[in-house]
Amino acid sequence: MNQASEQIYSLQILRAVAAASVVYAHTFTAPQFGSFGVDLFFVISGFVMYMIVQRPDTTPASFLAARVARIVPLYWAVTTMVLLVAWLAPQLMGTTVANLGDYLKSLLFIPYLRADGIMVPMLMPGWTLNYEMLFYLTILGVLCVGKLAFFWSVSAVLLAYFFLGSLDELKSLDQPESPDQPESPDQPESQDQAKSLARTFFHTTLWLEFILGMLCHAIHEKVRVWRIPKKVICAALVSFFALLALFEGRADRFLVAGIPSAFIVLFALQLEGALKTLRASVLRALVHLGDASYATYLSHMFVVGVVERILFARTGVEKNIFTAIFTVACALAAGSLIYRLIDRPLSNGARRWIKRLRLPSRRIA
Repeated sequence: MNQASEQIYSLQILRAVAAASVVYAHTFTAPQFGSFGVDLFFVISGFVMYMIVQRPDTTPASFLAARVARIVPLYWAVTTMVLLVAWLAPQLMGTTVANLGDYLKSLLFIPYLRADGIMVPMLMPGWTLNYEMLFYLTILGVLCVGKLAFFWSVSAVLLAYFFLGSLDELKSLDQPESPDQPESPDQPESQDQAKSLARTFFHTTLWLEFILGMLCHAIHEKVRVWRIPKKVICAALVSFFALLALFEGRADRFLVAGIPSAFIVLFALQLEGALKTLRASVLRALVHLGDASYATYLSHMFVVGVVERILFARTGVEKNIFTAIFTVACALAAGSLIYRLIDRPLSNGARRWIKRLRLPSRRIA
């Protein structure tokens, strides 16, 4: 998903696994699991962002430009498509409506509660990007100060987000009552909604998974376990993935998904040397699926809808594990095409456009 990690084959393959897991989860097929793909994405994101920051040529401007060019173009394009479909064929979109306010909030990564009380943007999978973008902005703010104690500074801010959401009363949202003007009957409800939204968005252990990812990078840089037999590493990976599937939803996701995902990242990195010995065509295919994982993630709900709710429904095929695997394969194929034809050209174009802006490139200590 970014240039800094293109040669870390293990991370790219894990991205493909994470995307496939999320797709499978949204087929709602027994046995139901796969939402841990989001947690795996967050841990990988923390790892990669910390790795990028450690590069000597990383500046606040270059970091922001790279993140915007990678995340924004495709997300805006797919979100715009959602708006158009909701406007032209609302019967296909369920609870998603063509609302200009929701559309703008979605484009700007501003979380909001839909009419049904669920905190998702117009493009449902985009809820994770709201967390990602605030994580990036947090890194940007710390970079503007300097790289000194970067890990601890970013971790402290992320922990502050978590504890902010646990406050029963958010003073920043309280508005003093004016003695000259009676309080609007809608004001208390509006304030309650704002507080509920803030608690929902901030009070989540997802923030801790970014910290876990950064910690994984720090551990990987200092502690190498290459001497562990590859068979043991593979067995450990299988075991942790089994834990993810077995305990999904049974406790806080930081415990049952975040921590196992961190171990998966650490162990997978130890297979980097072995992956390089694979046949070149096989390795390219696996890495490509990782490159396309962002496109797969953003587009997979459309694929699931077409394959399962139209193709299978009209042909009378009953949902089972094999139809779910077929749906996942279709989503990966669609993600690959979207990456090649839309995502990569848009991202490259955004990089060229941002480069022309000649943003300040002050180095950071």
